[in-house]
Amino acid sequence: MIDVSLTISPIKSPKGEIVGASKIARDITKQKQTERRLAELARLLDLTNDALIVRDHRGRIVYWNRGAEEIYGFSAKEALGKITHELLQTMHPENFEKIRKKLERHDHWSGELIHTRKDGRKVVAMSRWALDRDARGKPMSILETNTDITARKRADFELQRSKDLLERLVEQRTEELRISNTGLKNEIERRKGLEGEILSISDWEQQRLGQELHDGLCQQLTAVAFLSRSIALRLKNHRVIEVGDIEKIAQLVNDAATDTRNLSRALHRLDVDAVGLVDALRDLVDREIWRTPCRLEIKPSFRIEDDAAAAHLYRIAREAVINANKHAQAREIIVNLQRSRREMVLQVIDDGVGLSNDRKLKQGLGLHIMNYRAQLARGRLVIDSPQTGGTRVSCYLPVHAPQSKKAPNGEEPIGTPGKTFESPSH
Repeated sequence: MIDVSLTISPIKSPKGEIVGASKIARDITKQKQTERRLAELARLLDLTNDALIVRDHRGRIVYWNRGAEEIYGFSAKEALGKITHELLQTMHPENFEKIRKKLERHDHWSGELIHTRKDGRKVVAMSRWALDRDARGKPMSILETNTDITARKRADFELQRSKDLLERLVEQRTEELRISNTGLKNEIERRKGLEGEILSISDWEQQRLGQELHDGLCQQLTAVAFLSRSIALRLKNHRVIEVGDIEKIAQLVNDAATDTRNLSRALHRLDVDAVGLVDALRDLVDREIWRTPCRLEIKPSFRIEDDAAAAHLYRIAREAVINANKHAQAREIIVNLQRSRREMVLQVIDDGVGLSNDRKLKQGLGLHIMNYRAQLARGRLVIDSPQTGGTRVSCYLPVHAPQSKKAPNGEEPIGTPGKTFESPSH
């Protein structure tokens, strides 16, 4: 069996009558076989998910498979005869003329293109072009194979975004760890320094205690012993005893007892709370050990509810009064308590020699302790000289400051001090 193309033509007489027929048959078996092979090839090409597009030498679409219809939404009828980059609004990775020259030079080109579907959505395609030439080498058509990689590119984008986010989080966490590590190192160094200060305070307190015992109690007891020996010699020699000497011994013993009581009271830790702050300060200024007269001034507006803050205020006042008595050379020391809408203020004011303005203020150990206690109470310490002269130690506490916490054993917590405070040596 062969395929033929049959042409039948009528044969007419001079009068126009049909007197016969002419038949011409051409063998088209090979042509039909070719058409069947092309049809089979087209059916197979429609099975692929890729878009297969054939363009002629003028850039017009001459073939548009089913994969192209599914990817771009245009039917073959809508696409055939159109210019590809105009139909799909193609965005090329480089100038189209450069791509064309590369294609003619190498007969192939590949790259990522961005196309626009019929419904307006963008499609990212991996495009591969192959140039077909005739027998003389002249370009005839271009086969374009496009693979839809939109989902992959979106996944790559999300992956990169997640990676960038993770890197930022890692950098942020690393910085937080670095800051925490620096803070921990600083805290360790601070605590080491604090241990040294505690030892220094212990030595300082021992020296102060020894000095007070030597200057006060020891001298009084020495005087008692001297007078007692003098009276004993008079009695031994049957001489008259002066009553004034005995009274003087009694006075010295009483003074020694008073100094011992004041000294033991100073050494004893007084647990001051908010209710007992005023009474504790009155007891502080009324002590007989002070060489400079002290008095307490309390504004009617003053009140305090925080027990821990009250304890810190008392200890600050005690340290300031001790310093003023030792170094200020003042005629009077005033302990003042007042309160405004925002702050509570404790001030210890003397009219002594004041601060030296011709040198940088130095931080003494006692003043460092006062500043540390002010920080524990969430307050601030200020030391200056009033216009009238002398020295003024002021501790400002916010009215609504949170209560200072104590450790389970009742001792003061070792907090992280605020900014460095420079105060003068009294």
